[in-house]
Amino acid sequence: MLYQNLTVRPVLFGVAGDKNTGKTTLMEELIRRLTNRGWKVAAIKHDGHDFEADREGTDSWRHYHAGAYGTVVFSNRKYQLVKEEKDISLEKLTALFPEADVILIEGMKQASHEKYRCRYPNEEWNAERLVGRIEEKIRDERSNRMTIETLMEKIRLPKEGQDCVQDFPMTETFYQSFKELFYEDSKAFFAEADRRTDRERLYLYLYIRMAADLYPAFVEKGISGKVYVDTFYDITIWYNQCVKKKGVPGLVEERWLSLALRMKIFRLGRLQFEPDEDRHVLHVHIPEGEPLDDAACGESFAIAEEFFGPEYTIFDCESWLLSPKLQKLLKPDSNILKFQNRFQIEKIIYPFRQAEERVFGRVREDKEQYPESTSLQRAVKAMVLTGEDVGIGYGVIYRK
Repeated sequence: MLYQNLTVRPVLFGVAGDKNTGKTTLMEELIRRLTNRGWKVAAIKHDGHDFEADREGTDSWRHYHAGAYGTVVFSNRKYQLVKEEKDISLEKLTALFPEADVILIEGMKQASHEKYRCRYPNEEWNAERLVGRIEEKIRDERSNRMTIETLMEKIRLPKEGQDCVQDFPMTETFYQSFKELFYEDSKAFFAEADRRTDRERLYLYLYIRMAADLYPAFVEKGISGKVYVDTFYDITIWYNQCVKKKGVPGLVEERWLSLALRMKIFRLGRLQFEPDEDRHVLHVHIPEGEPLDDAACGESFAIAEEFFGPEYTIFDCESWLLSPKLQKLLKPDSNILKFQNRFQIEKIIYPFRQAEERVFGRVREDKEQYPESTSLQRAVKAMVLTGEDVGIGYGVIYRK
C-alpha cells in the first residue's frame, strides 16, 4: 500500500464571528466553490452548547441513552461517530481527515489557525477572494511537502526497507496517535513501541513518516534541503545496522534517532552537531560509514560556525577517537589524529570498550577472535590483547 499523500497536511482555515453574522452561510459558499474547483474539503464546527447528535428514536440514540459512551453508524460509503471525551483538541479532530486538501473550521475564534471573522451586516464578505486565499495556502503547503517515497529515495534507503515501509499495516488514526505520543510523552511512546514483536519494522515506519512530516518545519526555519536529507540519512545507517545485527529490516538505536525528529541534532557535512542550549555547547558526533577526512571535517566545523548562533561558545566531543592512546597506535598523518588534534583533551575515561565496538563491529570476550583486516584493527587488537583499554577521551574546542 502506498502512503504518498498522507504526508501532505491539510490546510486549516477558520470562519469565526459572533452569533448571526453569517458564518454557516459563508462556510457553505466556501465549501461549494472549493469543491467545484476539485479540492477535497472537510468541515468542523464548534458548538458552544452540548449538542444532541442523534434524533430521538433512532437506533444510535437508543444505544446512547442505554449507557453507551460512544456510538457509530456506518454503511459501505460513510460513517458517523459520536463519542463522549474530555479535552477534545482540534488537532485530534483534524487528524480524522488526513486526505483532505483543506479543513474549514466554523467557530473557535480563539484558536491559532488563520481565519476570517464575519462582521455581517457591518461588513460583506467576498467568497471568491477568500477562496483565492485558501488556494494559495494549499499551494504553499504542496510546495513544502515531502512524500515518504521521495525521502526514502533521497536518503538511499535500500529497496527492502522501502518495501517494509510501504507495506506496513497501520491506519492513519493509529499513526497519528503514535506521533502524538512521541512528542508529548516519549517515555510512554518507547514503552508502547518496545512491547511490539515487530518493533524494528514499526520504528522504521514511524520514523520515516515523522521525518517526512517534519520537512515543512525545516523549510520554515530556512534550513536547506541538503541538511534535511543529510540529517535523516542516519535512518539508513541504522537500518543497515539492524539488518546486519538482527537479520530483519527495521531500525536499531531508535532513541538516538529520535533526536533528529525533535530537531535536536543536525548533520552538517561529515559531522553531526547537537546544540545544548542550557550549556551553550555544540556536542560533536561522528556518523559511521565514511572516512574521517580532515578537509571534510574542517568544512563541517565551518558550516556549523554559520549555522548556529554565537551563543554557542564551545564544541565538545566524547569519543574513542579522542583517546590519547591512539597517538602510539597511529601514524602522525592519520585522519583520526588530525581530528583528535582539533580538540583540547580534558579527560580520559576507563574502562570503556567503545573502540572495540567501533573498530571490530562488536565487542567480543575472546579478543583473539577480532579480525585484522586493516592496520587500525591490527593496532587496536595488539593493544587490547595486552590488557590495555583504549578508553574514550573528552575534548573541547573554544569558538572564536
